[in-house]
Amino acid sequence: MLAGGTGKEMLPLSKYRPKTMLTLHGKHLLEYVFVGLMETSIEEFIVVVGYLGDEVRSIVEEYRQKGIHIKIIDQGDRMGIEGAIISAGDQFSGKDPFLLAYGDILAPPMFYQHLMNSYINTAADGAIAVTLVGKALEFGIAAIDDRGFITKILPETPVNESDANYIFAGASILPGEFFEILREERKLTDALARLLKEQRRICASVWQDEWVDVGYPWDMLAANKDVFKALEYSRIHKTAKISPSAHVSGLALIEENVIIDHNAEIVGPCFIGKNSYIGTNSLIRAYSCVERNCKIGYSVEVKNSVIQHGTKIGRLSFVGDSVVGENASLGSGVTTMNVLQNEKSQKTTKVIKGRVYHKLGAVIGPHSIIGSNSVMMPGVIVDPDQVIPPGTVIR
Repeated sequence: MLAGGTGKEMLPLSKYRPKTMLTLHGKHLLEYVFVGLMETSIEEFIVVVGYLGDEVRSIVEEYRQKGIHIKIIDQGDRMGIEGAIISAGDQFSGKDPFLLAYGDILAPPMFYQHLMNSYINTAADGAIAVTLVGKALEFGIAAIDDRGFITKILPETPVNESDANYIFAGASILPGEFFEILREERKLTDALARLLKEQRRICASVWQDEWVDVGYPWDMLAANKDVFKALEYSRIHKTAKISPSAHVSGLALIEENVIIDHNAEIVGPCFIGKNSYIGTNSLIRAYSCVERNCKIGYSVEVKNSVIQHGTKIGRLSFVGDSVVGENASLGSGVTTMNVLQNEKSQKTTKVIKGRVYHKLGAVIGPHSIIGSNSVMMPGVIVDPDQVIPPGTVIR
């Protein structure tokens, strides 16, 4: 499992923690990968750490205490995905196959089971999960024959290659000698292409369901929606205190010691993490994820947003289609504008990594303080630790 990246493209959210340690619904992104792999009956894990590795070690220790066999490898000064993979090579015999998983891919457990089944059923030398959605430049492109085997691997889509239209989906099963090949070739796509040249049979595990590469801040919104798709019933912890005048509708996950005050409206699907407070007359709308220890003030509206732990949002504020980093503080009357408009003030859309956004709010970095009555225009990114004066229009 690769969990050592710097997460530069995830800034400002990754300033104080690896992106694999960002949370959704009370669980770190890396934990979703752990759970998916464990459901395929995998019993031994090697986690490669790097940037802020102590954060990952703390979670690994929790899983060790549950009896799971996990070893941590620090990739040190080895750079990139290739360096992370090579750093784990000494832990393998060079003969046995291994499963490689990226720690920032959010997919249901069946994603990994599908990969395993493809590998076993085809008796191939390896298997690579592929999908039709995503950013080709990072993962590479694969062409597949009518039997489901990969025939060609390219670093990016060539001009005249209409048949190479599947991208790698962040998990694969590879032969043990791949480590040595990668050391020699240095680039991941070159090493995979060499496997094909050496007549290794690599099958494609084509995944057509939910899958999100959480590489940029806005991906947290897509990943959040995908997690909600698996929600089948509400769960309200017995220690939660919900005012008789508050109203909860739809599917809701409300954790320990949550307080929902008078006349608050909770419209599911939504998640409210442990020890959080939802103030009087507040409205928490669909697809909102409020992590632990948050305080949402009087008459605040939160809509389709991911709020990391420890955040405070002052009275009469609106947070829509936004991602807020840990321990941020929004003063009273703060507004995140989320309706995308062109130069003629007409509604428009924005395409990011193949996804069409009709509305797009702000990304607010961790530990930032947004002064009262400030307004953030659509798509604004606020760096970590910023102090924005009251009444500011952030463009």
